Amino acid sequence: AYMAHYNAPKFYVELEDNTLPRFNAVVLSSFVLSVLLFAAIAGLGFLTFGGNAAGLVLNNYAPSDPVMSLSRLAVAASLICSYPLAFVGVRDGVL
Repeated sequence: AYMAHYNAPKFYVELEDNTLPRFNAVVLSSFVLSVLLFAAIAGLGFLTFGGNAAGLVLNNYAPSDPVMSLSRLAVAASLICSYPLAFVGVRDGVL
C-alpha cells in the first residue's frame, strides 16, 4: 500500500487540476482509506483468534479452507503486481 512515495512527483503531474492543496487532499484521503482498511482486517483477525493470532492472520486458517486459499492467492497477486509500480520510477528516470 505504501510503495508509491517515490512516484509522487509523477502522480502530481498526472493529477487533474494539480494544485498542491488538491494533491495533499488526495494523498491524505488515500492514506486514511488504507489505514482504515488495514485496521478493519487486523481487527477482524484479532476478534476471530484473540491473542493466538499469528502475525500473518491467513496462517491461522486451515490450508484446506477454499476461501482462505483464494485470499492467499489474492495476497500473492498483490505482491506480484506491486513490482511494476516499484520500478516505474526507475524506468522514467532512465528513459
